[in-house]
Amino acid sequence: MSLPSFSVRQVVLVNVVFLVVCLGGVQVARRIPVDIFPDISFNASLVNTMWRGASAQEVERLVTSKLEDEIEEISGIKEYFSGSGSGLSEIVIEWDESLSEIEYEAALNDLRAAIDRVQDLPEEAETPVLVELGVSERFPVCIVAVAGTGGVGEFTLRAVARDIQDRLERIPGLRRAQLRGERDRELRVLVDKNRAAQYDVTLAEIDRVIAANNQNFAGGSFTDSASQEIRVRGMGNFASASELANTVVRKSPDGRHVHLSDLAEVEEGFQKRRVSGRYEGQPAIMVALSKDSGQDVIDLVSRVRSFIDEYQILVPEGIAVNVSWDGAVYVKTRIDIMRDNLLLGIVFVVFILWLTVGLRNALLAIVGIPFSFLVALVLFPLFDVTINSMSLVGFIMVSGMLVDDAIIILENIYRHIEEGKPLHSAVVAGAEEVMWPVTAAIATTTAAFLPMLLVTGTSGEFMEILPKTVILCLLGSLFEALVVLPAHYVDWGSRRKMSDGLAAQKSSVFLRWSYSVRTGMDGVIERLRSGYLAAQSRVLAHRGAFLLMSAGALCFALGLARHVPVDLFPNDFNQLIVTLEAPTDYGIEQTDGIVRGMEQALAPVRDELVDVVSYTGLSMTADEVPLVGVNGGMLFITFKDSRANVTDPGRVQRLVAGVMEEFKAARPEDVAALRVVPPRNGPPVGKPVAIRIQLDDYDVAKQIAAEMKSELATLPGVFNIEDNLPVGPRELRVGLDDHQASIHGLTFEDVGFALLQSNEGSVSSTFKDPLSDEDVDIRVLLREDQRGSMADLLDVEVRTPGGYRVKVGDVADVGVERGYLRFYHFNANRAVVVYADVDGHEATSVSVNQYMQKRFVDLPERYAGLKLVFGGEFQATDDAFADMGRAFGVAVLAIFGILAAQFRSYLQPLIVMSVIAFSFIGVVVGMFLMETLVGGYALSMYVLYALVGLAGIVVNDSLVLIDFVNRERARGTPGRDAVRIASRKRFRPILLTTVTTIAGLAPMAFGLSGYSRVFGPFATAIVFGLAAASVLTLFVVPALYLTLEDAARRFGRVRLEPLSESPVRTTR
Repeated sequence: MSLPSFSVRQVVLVNVVFLVVCLGGVQVARRIPVDIFPDISFNASLVNTMWRGASAQEVERLVTSKLEDEIEEISGIKEYFSGSGSGLSEIVIEWDESLSEIEYEAALNDLRAAIDRVQDLPEEAETPVLVELGVSERFPVCIVAVAGTGGVGEFTLRAVARDIQDRLERIPGLRRAQLRGERDRELRVLVDKNRAAQYDVTLAEIDRVIAANNQNFAGGSFTDSASQEIRVRGMGNFASASELANTVVRKSPDGRHVHLSDLAEVEEGFQKRRVSGRYEGQPAIMVALSKDSGQDVIDLVSRVRSFIDEYQILVPEGIAVNVSWDGAVYVKTRIDIMRDNLLLGIVFVVFILWLTVGLRNALLAIVGIPFSFLVALVLFPLFDVTINSMSLVGFIMVSGMLVDDAIIILENIYRHIEEGKPLHSAVVAGAEEVMWPVTAAIATTTAAFLPMLLVTGTSGEFMEILPKTVILCLLGSLFEALVVLPAHYVDWGSRRKMSDGLAAQKSSVFLRWSYSVRTGMDGVIERLRSGYLAAQSRVLAHRGAFLLMSAGALCFALGLARHVPVDLFPNDFNQLIVTLEAPTDYGIEQTDGIVRGMEQALAPVRDELVDVVSYTGLSMTADEVPLVGVNGGMLFITFKDSRANVTDPGRVQRLVAGVMEEFKAARPEDVAALRVVPPRNGPPVGKPVAIRIQLDDYDVAKQIAAEMKSELATLPGVFNIEDNLPVGPRELRVGLDDHQASIHGLTFEDVGFALLQSNEGSVSSTFKDPLSDEDVDIRVLLREDQRGSMADLLDVEVRTPGGYRVKVGDVADVGVERGYLRFYHFNANRAVVVYADVDGHEATSVSVNQYMQKRFVDLPERYAGLKLVFGGEFQATDDAFADMGRAFGVAVLAIFGILAAQFRSYLQPLIVMSVIAFSFIGVVVGMFLMETLVGGYALSMYVLYALVGLAGIVVNDSLVLIDFVNRERARGTPGRDAVRIASRKRFRPILLTTVTTIAGLAPMAFGLSGYSRVFGPFATAIVFGLAAASVLTLFVVPALYLTLEDAARRFGRVRLEPLSESPVRTTR
């Protein structure tokens, strides 16, 4: 018993199953997590080491290189790169994607052990921190702004922010609440060097006295006379700042005690400002929230908002608490865009089907879309799939395919009813007749998407949700078409023959009008068919020339593809990031003034914006790595998700870029570099141009980089040209005069520590605040007015082994030079990277990198030991195309195997699959036209997946056409007549399935109900690719069939017909 026969016999059971699946899908949909992106790991880890006050050279030599020496011995590492800047070492380790979960955990343990083995880091350096990088770290689900609106100080603002952090971390599902722009508290001992000299005390001695007095110790225990044990503890910890100030430093010459307060001022404050934040122009601390895996972002942010609303009664006057970034809004907006476009597409499809097959049949066909979605949702938990941007892309991609099999079955059932068969017999016969062709069509489409799961790396892991979603929906569609649809047709399908239509519909004006419209549409289709057959006759008469023209069109499309911009992961966020690089000599106060000016410059576009978060001291490198430095600044701009911005996401970016360009032009002396970019939507891929120069000598590498930047500046469409080895601020370089130092018995360590203490200060001990239970560093340094110049620092005194004091300037050699701001390594080798952006029109990542490869091909010969690597988006694109090429190859082989099994022929599958290549013409032309006319239609990973999936879609029409040709040939019909008869029979279903698929995706492709840079381009690729493939199916496939038949007759040994009767019949 076949599935359609079972369905018709068990209508009640099928309907019950249908309802159960629908209810189950709705229930699962309510519980399945909703997220921004798939919750994946980036297969990367970050090792951070802070060393406050150290130069980039010191960090590179004494921290980064030592850690790298241990890291390079760990197995399972793909590559690693590091950055050494002022006070900070960062090492990013990328792991081999082939590691199993157990191997990955073992590798992480090896990394922890390697870090622990480095025991000779500088004492002032903090313990290295290991962080695993993933989606949750890169994309916070929500950011809460705690801003001071007036009348409160930093202590109060920080206390509120830390209280909110503590309370938010108690919300189930939140992994971490991280404070941004907060400073740690410290007790600052500000020494007056003149009074210290008066009492014959040095900074080092003050440091040692504080450390010696601020400690507890265990003194053991003893037994008293009553035989009771008593423990002994020394309690020396300071209990307050006043107690610290009252510490005895030494005795004066006259015999009285010299307290710390006699020569220094003790104040409660904060660490030296490295990063400061503002929200809407007011001082602020930001709380960035990341979630646990498997948590629903919409539900989680809703709970966060509820907490913020309840917390408002506790907020002191002068402080405002608001949600700045809301990931749930992004997800809900994308879902709304998908829903609106999908509903509009369904309306289009229903209208087309109503005109051609009737309203009842149209509704029966449309049921397949929501039912298939619900089946997929029921199966999502089994395949670890959530509702996120990738699964939404999958739903959109498959929505246009889901009615095809239903249309095939409905049309065939209706044809049997037209022939006068009883309802049950017509349903069973019509469904059974096309059951295997429908299954084969689903199989070829599934075969196209399955190999996408073979794509490796972070991009593959990120994108695998898409093919999983498509395949699950297709399986649901097949079940609906073969099991549910026959039962539904018995209950609700059209029962009348077309010849009885007018008489049966006289009772209703609407039905009479509907019937007349349908018969009119039949006439239109018939005229189209006549025109097509006439055109086909002319094409077949000159089929050789036509095939050459088609091949020429394909070559033209290959050339045109070079002019379609590439953006592997296009942005869809309603956010912009403005990064500032001020001159390297600027301090944080000067930089802050520039950032405030940038905020004010946004006044002309404020109506477009939701809020602005700014940071001073924090910027971002060209490859999107956060960078702390006093001359850096950033603006995070959230703009309104209005309909205008949804339909044209680049509009606000153009407005903001315009005002920033005006600001830069007005203050050229204050702005070294200024960039306006959207946040990255997906795994990191790097800049369009990222040329890595690996050479041990930084100075020579810098010269090569300058030569490359000059060349890039001559290329049209290339901008934001820079390298990652910027020259740093002026440095006061203090060396040791060996002769003078030996006279006084001093070492370089003595002099260096004295300079550190006087300027940056040294942490002598830690104070435990009894009220907040917070550890507060005690920092010893000179008063601010006594450390503002080179002369002040050289006037600092050092105690000699002979007991007298010597000024640093008496034993030091001093010079002022410039160094580099930051040093980079790649796999422990020194490297300089040249970055640039491209506009995608005059220049593309591929064209620029290929030009630079040819232009500098002789560099390795000119410089011994030089290695050039062209990475970033160029390398990522190459890797993506290689992975997708392998997936496409596997898909083509799988489709060929299915077709070969169906046709039992080697040549006929090639004829059927020829349309895959020609669909590429439509994809490229469509993408080029939309990018030229509208903009925002770049070649992305989503489009590449659409291309592979398209291979499984477009073969279905040509498959059916060739099968019908085989039927006619089996009846003895000559080749050309067989082609003409098959083309006449299959014109209507080919036209119908093509038009309905295009109609379903057209709203998304053209942004009729909201445009998306993610959804729009891949829908465009399918729409134009399918349109081109369908037209060419009707012309190229017949021409190619007859051409190969001519070759078979001429050469004799080539066989075109099937080896035997094909067991699979199609009447699509």
